[in-house]
Amino acid sequence: MEARKTPKFWVAVQPTIIRLYKAAGLVALTAILIGLLGFLIVNIFYFFDHTWVRPEVLSPTHQKVVEASNQLNDARLRQSQLDAEKIEIESSLSEIDRTIAADNKFLTDVGTRADAPKSSEDWLVHREVEKASLDKQNQEGRRAPLKARLDGLALRIKDEEKVVERLAQSPYLKAVNGTVVLAFAPLQNLRNIKKGTKLYGCSWGLVACHVVGKIKDTIDGEVQDIHPHDESVQRGIMVEIELNTPSAANDNVLFAGSKPLWLF
Repeated sequence: MEARKTPKFWVAVQPTIIRLYKAAGLVALTAILIGLLGFLIVNIFYFFDHTWVRPEVLSPTHQKVVEASNQLNDARLRQSQLDAEKIEIESSLSEIDRTIAADNKFLTDVGTRADAPKSSEDWLVHREVEKASLDKQNQEGRRAPLKARLDGLALRIKDEEKVVERLAQSPYLKAVNGTVVLAFAPLQNLRNIKKGTKLYGCSWGLVACHVVGKIKDTIDGEVQDIHPHDESVQRGIMVEIELNTPSAANDNVLFAGSKPLWLF
């Protein structure tokens, strides 16, 4: 009796199993289509979008902050070394000028007394005159290369001052004394990045978006960062942002001016 009941059970269950397989296949296919549609929408969106910014939390130990600080310190060290070298050369030139002035005074005071020495004293004076003349020539010979070094050094100092000024404007230095939240804005998005522009954060990709803060100001100095979607290297600037939702600092991307999909 049991052997006869088993086939009837499977015959009764088979339609239900088939319907479940179909439902599972439909669900899987729907999920695949939704995933593919979402993938296409996101790629198309980022291809045309020019509103995204990438928040970045900076602390004194952040790699970019440490690198910017080290670069500025190295540049200032080079500048101080050049200034010290300049002072040394100027001191040598001043010494040369004093020596030449002393030799000229000695030669003027002696006059023509040593031109035709007769006595032993005249010969001693003659010798001192020759030594003073030779020393004067040597000092004048030292002056020319030192003056050339000083002129070249002035150009190097000027260039190093520009380097220090440029490095000092690095936005990453704002985090040297504490944690700050900035945002990276690529160059192609700058037309939408203005002071006071609202920032939107999204809970699920490009939907469920709401205002999380605003842009306070832009910071001079070009930097590089990666795209939030395709991770390509982008050129841009850093902007100061003010967040009324602190957790938005950890978002991968924010949008300036409006919601990415407007209604969502």
